[in-house]
Amino acid sequence: MRPNRVALLERTVLAAVERAFLDYQDQMATIFWEETDLAQDIAEDITREAIDAMGLSEIHERLYGKVDLKKAIYVFAPEVEPVALMLDAKAEKGAGSATIQMSQTSMTVKQKRGGESINVKGKLAPFIQRGEHKLLVVTIVAKFVYSEASDDRNLDQIILACIPNGLLQKRYNPNTKNTIWLAGRNAPSLNEEFRVRLSFAKLREISPWRVRKIY
Repeated sequence: MRPNRVALLERTVLAAVERAFLDYQDQMATIFWEETDLAQDIAEDITREAIDAMGLSEIHERLYGKVDLKKAIYVFAPEVEPVALMLDAKAEKGAGSATIQMSQTSMTVKQKRGGESINVKGKLAPFIQRGEHKLLVVTIVAKFVYSEASDDRNLDQIILACIPNGLLQKRYNPNTKNTIWLAGRNAPSLNEEFRVRLSFAKLREISPWRVRKIY
């Protein structure tokens, strides 16, 4: 698949997810305010609810992966294409980045850490084969940025970011100097699994459409 076609499908899927969140944003804010569950649990629940409420052209194929919502869907852009939507919810108080596990990206992470060059391959494939369908993997992060005061918890904004498919590696992270990644919150000394942070600012510099904010 040509890079421009990959980007078009990613943009189309991101726009659909954004529309689902916009339609459901009042309920999201109310749930964050009223519920006493952990913020991360709430974020995962309302992400599923927003997508379910909208409804997508679903393909009846089961997907696997370490993200909160996985759906095989058809995308019309304008030709019909099968897509594997991987949508992960994160609830944090900071708004500058999102922590990503390598099982949540098909890109290879190229960056500098401690003066050394890092080159770690993502564990997702650019495509997933299910039956007769070869589905392009589209990975989106939904970051719920919230604040707390006394007993109140407010949902301040939602940041949606589409992580480029590994087929677009040369555009977004060709080397350690040109990267969309920040050092992840993992401690090698404690043998923690490698993680990385997606920089919203760096991603937006290359493609502004890949980062959407809902206030």
